[in-house]
Amino acid sequence: MRFSLFIISLLIFGMVSCNDGNRCYDSVDTLMVTSFSVNGYKSIKTMVINGVDRNDVGDILVNDTDSALTKRYPLPLSLSADSTGFVLKANGKKDTLYIRHTMIISFISENCGFAPNYVISGFRYTKGIDSVKISDTKVNPNSILKKTNDQNISIYFNSAAH
Repeated sequence: MRFSLFIISLLIFGMVSCNDGNRCYDSVDTLMVTSFSVNGYKSIKTMVINGVDRNDVGDILVNDTDSALTKRYPLPLSLSADSTGFVLKANGKKDTLYIRHTMIISFISENCGFAPNYVISGFRYTKGIDSVKISDTKVNPNSILKKTNDQNISIYFNSAAH
């Protein structure tokens, strides 16, 4: 009987000591939600996205071979600079996009730490991109929760070039 009471006591103490109080339940990953499409309703058959000056195989941010009219990806912004560059290869044609932004570090919680919040202020791009539309300048950890037709920026490729 004493042995059973001892085992039950150990189980109770074990369950009480397993405390989830030190876990982080908030996202600290900040990604810019980006959609891509070709003017003229052409499909994007392949999309490969690298960061500028990041050409190693492990530095590919996106490698998508599914054909679609519109593609949507979450992309990281730079933690160390006020702009982020992406090399976009859609349907085999290479273009470059630079996003200008400011970053503010925000405290999330003691358990989660800090997360970057960005404000997009502009962009520049090469000639294969027709236009870029900013829908939401604020990029924060909640941006990834945007609904299917909502994004931070939309990129439209020239139909003749892609």
